[in-house]
Amino acid sequence: MNTDSALKRLAIPGCVCAVVVMAMAQAGHSSEPVASSAGSRPRVGLVLAGGGAKGGAHVGVLKVLEELQVPIDCIAGTSMGALVGAGYASGIPARELEKFLAGIEWDKVVGGQGRRDLEPIEQKRDGATYSNSLELGLGPDGIVVPGGLVNTSNIEDLLRSFVASARLEPSFDRLPIPYRAVATDMVSGKMVVLQDGDLATAMRASMAIPGAFAPVVTDEYVLSDGGLVRNIPVDVARQLCADVVIVVNLVEPPAQREKLQSATQLFSRTMDVMIEANERLQLESLGPADVRVDVYMGDITTSDFERVPETIPLGETAARRMADVLRRYAVPSNEYVAWRSKVTSSQHIDARLSEVRFEGLDHVNPDYLATRDEVRAGDVVDTSKISREAQRMSALRDFESVGYRLEGDREAPALVWLPQEKRWGPDYLKVDLGMYASAGGDVTFALYGKHNRTWLNSSGLESRFELQLGGENFASAGLLQPLDPAHRWFVEPRVFWTRSLEDLFSDGERVARYEFDDLGGQLDLGANIADVAQVRLGYMFARRSVDVDIGAPLLPEARADDAGIVAIVEYDTRDTPFNPTRGLAVAAEYVQSDDALGAERDWERAELGVGMALPLRRDVLWLTLAGGSSLGSELPPDRAFALGGPGSFPGFELGELRVGSYWTASTGYLWKVKDIMTIRNEALYAGVRVMAGSVHDRIDDVEGEDLYGGSVYLTGRTLVGPLTIGLGTTTTDSWSLWLAVGRPLGRGTILEKGIFR
Repeated sequence: MNTDSALKRLAIPGCVCAVVVMAMAQAGHSSEPVASSAGSRPRVGLVLAGGGAKGGAHVGVLKVLEELQVPIDCIAGTSMGALVGAGYASGIPARELEKFLAGIEWDKVVGGQGRRDLEPIEQKRDGATYSNSLELGLGPDGIVVPGGLVNTSNIEDLLRSFVASARLEPSFDRLPIPYRAVATDMVSGKMVVLQDGDLATAMRASMAIPGAFAPVVTDEYVLSDGGLVRNIPVDVARQLCADVVIVVNLVEPPAQREKLQSATQLFSRTMDVMIEANERLQLESLGPADVRVDVYMGDITTSDFERVPETIPLGETAARRMADVLRRYAVPSNEYVAWRSKVTSSQHIDARLSEVRFEGLDHVNPDYLATRDEVRAGDVVDTSKISREAQRMSALRDFESVGYRLEGDREAPALVWLPQEKRWGPDYLKVDLGMYASAGGDVTFALYGKHNRTWLNSSGLESRFELQLGGENFASAGLLQPLDPAHRWFVEPRVFWTRSLEDLFSDGERVARYEFDDLGGQLDLGANIADVAQVRLGYMFARRSVDVDIGAPLLPEARADDAGIVAIVEYDTRDTPFNPTRGLAVAAEYVQSDDALGAERDWERAELGVGMALPLRRDVLWLTLAGGSSLGSELPPDRAFALGGPGSFPGFELGELRVGSYWTASTGYLWKVKDIMTIRNEALYAGVRVMAGSVHDRIDDVEGEDLYGGSVYLTGRTLVGPLTIGLGTTTTDSWSLWLAVGRPLGRGTILEKGIFR
């Protein structure tokens, strides 16, 4: 069903609404309920206010209304009130609504946790930025910013599953209880009353908080949160059916002067003032026959979704305070049971699919989606199976959301996928910032940018450009060409340039700074194994220059061509690329430079790293193991392994140890000390780490030795990206105090190439 054609809406200018409200207020001023034309009982309209996470209180009020045997004849809701109202209007009793809300994993639905588990391995490798999660687009008119900061695909999938059966009914008048959702047209600034079409889309439009969630765009409107114009839609309920209304009003504590100082506090208060103004007009229209249930929310705010279960008892308490007034609209038990039986409806869908197809794609090849689709024609599916598949598809970086509809025979319907390609694609731009400083004198930064253009051909050809400026400068350009519809096989040619200034140490003393330059190219043939592993085999050529910048010539200056075979294997099930709380990562790399393949120097090296994060209640245990070897070859000093810094061996400065072979093992324990934003898994941890290792063939001619060390640190994912403050020491009497913010910076061991960020 086409949303644009299916949603019939009513746009009402604010001035007209005011007149209507005043007229209704005059008409409603009577001490007794007004009899409806259908019988002696007045028609009761339920009005559910918007309020984000606070809206769970509506379920508590509904529970009490059911206990009191008060039937509801129609419902109008805004934002979270639209969600709860749609569920009740679809035939879901209050107890089932309570189970539904209590069972929502808000960290996944709103915070996006668990999404990385569903991403293809190449997307995991290519997609990590650290200081921010913003993805920009590049269009004909310049940079395009997404319509919302929060990915809404999981929210939309939740809504579709919530009212799965009711979505098949195009008119909201024909739901078990007639229903309206309220949204705001951001073009005209007028209220839009949604009365038919896709019920889940109507709910989503009413909840689209500007800036946080992208609007719902139709041919006629750009729809955002209805709270901007009508957070308590009393007039909408009266127009729908109501002789009297029961209004559930979500009350926050009064604003405090001392909490209105910063720009963000004042901006947030501005939104509250706008909403309170339209609420006041609606509440003033209530007459003696109407019932106002004020639910006092305490310190629960709009964004406290993890506290939704706490709001339900608050709604119950508020409704019980008004029980004597609410009983005016109760009916005898036999009449209520008949009403409840009539309006109760299951949202479960169980059907054998006659067809599966994709619609609305401009860039993405549907053949690629079909290879990933685990739901096929002939399968017997229910709402949970369709939901799981929608979540898998929406994790692909090409889509901002994935909708679907079932059409045709209800017993053997066709499943039509409606993936919404990102409106700011297919040209994407990401930026990243990083800074690292230590008490020993290391100070470096990185300003990073990446541009990707996807689906340059029907096979999924992608162009990639990267640029970084700072302590390590690099630029690269490449093409990734999948070789089969499933994107299991691919080829990637690229050219690159790198330049870095690196300090060299002799027995712990900084003695020189060198400039390392590489100009070259690489051609890889690769295979993706499920969504968790990738194997690459390629040819690499690099023209290397090594020049002393300042200090003693510890390394020989060189101009040499390195060329040969590169093999890389990666496995990754971590929940996040920085400070994972669960998952396993494995990386192995082998490089052979051979004169038979165009090199001027013959050498080889191999490196392996393994890291595991194990959740222990609120805490995390980290285990890592890494090692590298020259495999008996004459490894040039400028190609030696570089150890030192928080990523490889805390207590040493970045790149302090340059060796021909090494191994390290470490165990770290992280205690969660403060939640920053629970729903996004942003928290601070206090950590302790112990390490052991051994190094050989040091370039400063110091004899190889076994090393032991430890560190204590404060780390976590914060609003400004990764943050770590730490102190490390070793058995060689080395120590290091460091601060790292944003994009991690390192010196090149496999532990610092990204796999364990």
